[in-house]
Amino acid sequence: MKTTIPISLTLLIAFAASADDGLDEIKREIASLKKRITALEEENSKFKKQIEVDRLIVKKELIVSDTGQPWEKGFEAHQIPRGIYARSLWDGPGGLWVRSRLIKGEIDDPFDDRFHAIEKDGSMRRAPGHISWNVWIDGAWRQMAIIQGEGLELSEVPLKEWSGGNHPGRLRFQSYRPRHGEPLTDALIGQGMMSLGGGGYGGSGLPAPGDVLHLWGGDIRKGEILIPRPPKVLQDDGSGEHGYAIIAIGVQGRRTAASGTTKAAGLAKLCWDSVPGADAYVVVRDGKEITGPLRIEGSHKEWTDKAGK
Repeated sequence: MKTTIPISLTLLIAFAASADDGLDEIKREIASLKKRITALEEENSKFKKQIEVDRLIVKKELIVSDTGQPWEKGFEAHQIPRGIYARSLWDGPGGLWVRSRLIKGEIDDPFDDRFHAIEKDGSMRRAPGHISWNVWIDGAWRQMAIIQGEGLELSEVPLKEWSGGNHPGRLRFQSYRPRHGEPLTDALIGQGMMSLGGGGYGGSGLPAPGDVLHLWGGDIRKGEILIPRPPKVLQDDGSGEHGYAIIAIGVQGRRTAASGTTKAAGLAKLCWDSVPGADAYVVVRDGKEITGPLRIEGSHKEWTDKAGK
C-alpha cells in the first residue's frame, strides 16, 4: 500500500529541522559571545592592575590615590593631596600636588629644574617663579619665606641690552617678619656680589650690592663655638667603668676642647644637647677619640657605644 504524507506534516517536519539548525546556531553564537566577554573581563582585570602604553594623554585630571579622592579627607580646603593630583587648565589654574616626599633620581645626568614664565604678549617676565614655605592661617596658605630667581632691574640693565648672550640674573631671599605685611628682602646674591641686610619691603627694598659682600644696617659678629657640656649617661651595660666626653666641630673644621668627663659603669648610651654653631661631634672615651665626626639630627643628640668601636 502506498503511504501518503500530508503536505502540512512535511512542512512541519522541515520547519522543525530548520528551527533546530537555527537554535544550534544561536547556541554557538552565545558560546562565542561568552568567550569574548570572558576575554574582555580578563583584559579589564589586567588593566586595573597595570597598563602599558606608549603615550598617556590626560585632558582634565590625573588622580593617584588609594581612596580615589584627590584630597585627604578633612583637608579639602587646604588642598592636601591624598597621593598625587594633577590637573590641566580646563576650568582654571592647572598644577601638580604631591603628598609626602618628592624624590628625584638620575644616572649619568645632572638634575635640571627650570622655571619658565612669559607674558601673553610674548614679552619677557623677569621673575619666572619662586619657591615658598607656607603655613595655613586665617583660611589660606600664607608665605613665611621665599627664594626667588630674577633678572636684574631694567634700571641696571636696559631691556635693549638684553640678548641671548646677556641675560643677567640673581637670587633674592625674602622673609615675613613680625608686624610686617610685606616680605622683607634679607639677601641678594648675583653677579659675583652679595648684599645682606635687614630692610626693605617687597622686591626693591634691599639695595643691590656694590661690593663682593655688602652689609646694610649691621655689623659682622663672630661667635665662638662653646665647649659642650659633659654628656649624660642614659644607660650602660655594666661591663666596666669608662669616662666619656664630647668635642664639637664647626663647619670649617675647627674643634673645641673636650667637654668635662662623665663616668659610666660600662659601654654607655649617651645624650647631649647641640651647641650653637657646631656642625658635628666627636665622642671621647677614656681620653681617646672613638668616633669620627657625628652628624646627628635634632637639638637633642643620642649615641650608643658598642663593643668594637
